[in-house]
Amino acid sequence: MIRVNLLAVRAARKKENVRRQVSIFFLTTFFGICAMGYFYFSLNGTIGKLTDQISSAQQELTELEVISRKVKEIQDKLNKLNAKMDIIQKLDTNRTGSVRIMDALTSLVVAQKMWLTTLKETGGMMTLNGVAVDNKTIADFMRRLEGSPYFDQINLVSSKQVGMGEGRKFNGFNINCQVSVLKPPQ
Repeated sequence: MIRVNLLAVRAARKKENVRRQVSIFFLTTFFGICAMGYFYFSLNGTIGKLTDQISSAQQELTELEVISRKVKEIQDKLNKLNAKMDIIQKLDTNRTGSVRIMDALTSLVVAQKMWLTTLKETGGMMTLNGVAVDNKTIADFMRRLEGSPYFDQINLVSSKQVGMGEGRKFNGFNINCQVSVLKPPQ
């Protein structure tokens, strides 16, 4: 009988299987390392780009903060300038306001029938003292004051008869009113 020794073939197959498995293991490890290297360099590139973007954004933020400070300074200067302009406008209005009020009063006084003796203005309230020939003249003067755009809230505080020498009798009056200064015509 013939005997065939198959141990050498089995051993050769076994060696071949081990070699194949070792090759597959090393190939798998090599491709795994290559994939990890690719991801490493890819993530490093992404990190570098993001770091550059962060640094450029911080630089832009610094520039914008400088511009923002300049804008705030300009706004503060503008607010101060507007406040000064308002003060100048108020002073100009008040400067010409007294002249216009006096002019209005001279046109409102009933000529030859009444005379103003004192005029006092405090905080927008004006007190007018004077004498008139009769009560009708005082009433006419008050109506004229009410029709004027410079005076509001006209109140007769008192009216009494006073003697002015040589037997003449006049009516003394005291009127309070609110002064409203109009803007000058442009």
